[in-house]
Amino acid sequence: MKATALLLLSIAAAGCGVSPAKPAAADLRTTAPPWDAPRDAVSYIDKAGFERLPLDFSGPAPYTLRLKITVDGNPVQVPAGIGVDRVRAEQAAVHTHTTDGLIYVEAKTTEEKPTLAQFFTLWGLKYDAKCLADACRNLKITVDGQPAPWDVPFTGGAKITVSADR
Repeated sequence: MKATALLLLSIAAAGCGVSPAKPAAADLRTTAPPWDAPRDAVSYIDKAGFERLPLDFSGPAPYTLRLKITVDGNPVQVPAGIGVDRVRAEQAAVHTHTTDGLIYVEAKTTEEKPTLAQFFTLWGLKYDAKCLADACRNLKITVDGQPAPWDVPFTGGAKITVSADR
């Protein structure tokens, strides 16, 4: 009888698994750098318009590109973990693993064209044609040294530079 009761109690306890807390809202920051990666990445994945993918997903044609950011002439580090939610084991098709500005794009199809604006939303930063967070003067974007629109689509091997002043 004790063994049966213990078994039933164990089964009931196992069924009450703890799941991650509901993610916080995806608020876009307008503060000065440095900017860390959002803790609740799934909120930002949703806000940026990406599908939540498993951490081990790599897509049919993965590629990387580089992003360099300066604010007031000072380099800004692109943090590891943008677009990655380790607690929920999910990631966006666009994400970072390191702090060197290397961005991974691992979309489900080759037709998906993630943009710089989506990346900054994923990072939790306000970004539009005039501002990057609190830097709203002289916003300039280049791709491989050539002027580019603020919402430039990502392409494999590209070197994107964003500069702005406060």
